[in-house]
Amino acid sequence: RVTLLELIMATVSEKNPVTSEEMDVFMRHADFLSGCFQEKCEAVLKLTSAADAEDEEALVTIRLLDVLCEMTSNNGQLEHLQALPGLLETA
Repeated sequence: RVTLLELIMATVSEKNPVTSEEMDVFMRHADFLSGCFQEKCEAVLKLTSAADAEDEEALVTIRLLDVLCEMTSNNGQLEHLQALPGLLETA
């Protein structure tokens, strides 16, 4: 899952212009990733425990947040993410 999120991050961070069809795909991904982040956000708190320092769920959640942050660098995606209920509060 972490590798897939890293691939998504690389695609999102490319500075090439995107078509409206690609933007629609990014928006659907943003919706999905936002939901995943909101469901799993508490996994990050497990990293405070030394025993759970390699917790995969926490690493996936952190990578989800990285991808969502990268998506905010595009105005269209930023506006879409700002409209998602609860995302800012969860973050």
